[in-house]
Amino acid sequence: MNALFLDDESLDRLTGIRRGSTSAGVKQTKYEMQAAFLREIGIPFIVNARGRPVVLLSAVESGRTAEAPKRGWKPAVIGA
Repeated sequence: MNALFLDDESLDRLTGIRRGSTSAGVKQTKYEMQAAFLREIGIPFIVNARGRPVVLLSAVESGRTAEAPKRGWKPAVIGA
């Protein structure tokens, strides 16, 4: 593992995604799926020139938990 970034194996283990997917004729690469998962759980990353998500090791080691997205305001009458 590089001292600054997660390597491919660690990123596969973190996301649980090792392959791309084809569903209903829509192809997604492994890297697109990993980026979507990282966005969902709130881990910051960048996409490099090859289209791969790059995660700083410190982003994972910090132990910071992702906050749940805030829901929009809804009047109590609708929620009843």
